Amino acid sequence: MNKRSKKKIAPIVVAALVVVYLLPITGGLAAAAGLLGATVGGAVIVGVLYAMGQRLREIDSGEEEDAKKY
Repeated sequence: MNKRSKKKIAPIVVAALVVVYLLPITGGLAAAAGLLGATVGGAVIVGVLYAMGQRLREIDSGEEEDAKKY
């Protein structure tokens, strides 16, 4: 396992934990507020997954090493 692969583990694990945490909350919002609650919860989950994808692309491109220069 190379260095970049090891750096990808944390964002994936954190995103998975956040999604697992938010699923019952989203279900509760959907039950209480209907479609609006489900939409809000779903948007948060999609945002978390999008941020994880961005972070993984940063790791692939080596941008985190560039930040160490400053």
